[in-house]
Amino acid sequence: MTPEKLNYLLVLAEEQNLTRASKRLFITQPTLTAYINRLENELGVRLFDRKHNPVRTTRSGQIYIDKIKRLVLEEQQLNEELKNYESPQNKIVIGIGQIHSELWCPDLVVELVKRHPKLNIQIKENQEAILMDYLRNGEIDIFMGHTVVDTVNFHFEELCSEDLMLLFPRNFLEITETELNGNSAAHPYVLSLNQIKNLPVISPALSQGLYLNHRQLIEQYHINPRRYISTSNMVTAVSMIGKGLGYMYSSSGILKRIEPKLCKNIIFCTIPRLPNSRKFYGGYSEHNPNINIIRDILQIMKDKII
Repeated sequence: MTPEKLNYLLVLAEEQNLTRASKRLFITQPTLTAYINRLENELGVRLFDRKHNPVRTTRSGQIYIDKIKRLVLEEQQLNEELKNYESPQNKIVIGIGQIHSELWCPDLVVELVKRHPKLNIQIKENQEAILMDYLRNGEIDIFMGHTVVDTVNFHFEELCSEDLMLLFPRNFLEITETELNGNSAAHPYVLSLNQIKNLPVISPALSQGLYLNHRQLIEQYHINPRRYISTSNMVTAVSMIGKGLGYMYSSSGILKRIEPKLCKNIIFCTIPRLPNSRKFYGGYSEHNPNINIIRDILQIMKDKII
C-alpha cells in the first residue's frame, strides 16, 4: 500500500464522514467509496461501519490501519537505508543528547559542511540510553554522550572530560556574600556532608547519563533526600534548582541554557572526595560505511568544538 492510499484510510477514520474525507483528500466521494469497497472485498473484512453517521472504524479496521502504518514506515526506512548504503557519503546520522546538541551541534555542522558540502546531516536528539539502542540498531552512525561504553560491539573514543559538581539553590545555604566571593565552576564552595543529607534533590531520569553519577552520590555518601523530583529534561532540572526546589549533581555547562536571572540563584558546590568530572564519548561501529565522515566529526569535536 502506498502512503497516499494509507492516507485515504487515516483521513476517513479521522473525519468519520465520506464527504468531508474526500474533500480533504481532493478526490471525489465515489472514488473514495470505490477504494474502500475494493480493499474490504480483498481483505474479506469490514474496515469501516458505514451504515451509520458518523462512520466508525471497526476493530478489524483499526488493527489493519495500525499495522499498515508500521509497515509503510518500515518500508520507507528500508528504502532510505538502501539508498544510504549505495551512496554512504550522502547522509550521516548523529545521535546526541539535547543539551549537548544545543551547545555543540551548530558549530559542528558548520565545520562538517565545509569538508563535505553535499553531505545530508540528521541529528537525532534523545536520552543517552535510547541513543545507545539507536546505535545498536543501526539507526545512528555515531553516538556522542556519557554512557557505560560497549567496547565489545563498538569503538569508543573519549572526547573530553566534563566537570561535575553540586548545583545548589542559594536559599538552601546560610552563607554570606563574602564567603561566596569568586564562586564558580572552577572554585566551588566546599560543603560538609551533613549540609546536604536531608535536602530535596533534583534527580536525572534513569535513561540519562547523569543518573549513574547521581546514584553514585546517593549510595557512596548514604544520602537520604527529603524529596525527589525526577526529570529527563536537564534544562527543566536546572531551572527548578534556580527556583529553590532542590539541588542536583550535574555539569555547570547546562547553566548556559537557562535564564540568567535563575543562574544568579545557583551556587557551585562540592563535598570532600566528590568526583569532579565525567567522560564524554564518541561511539561508532568500525564497519560503518561512513567511517571517514565519523572520524572527521570526532576530529572536529576535539580540535574546534569542545
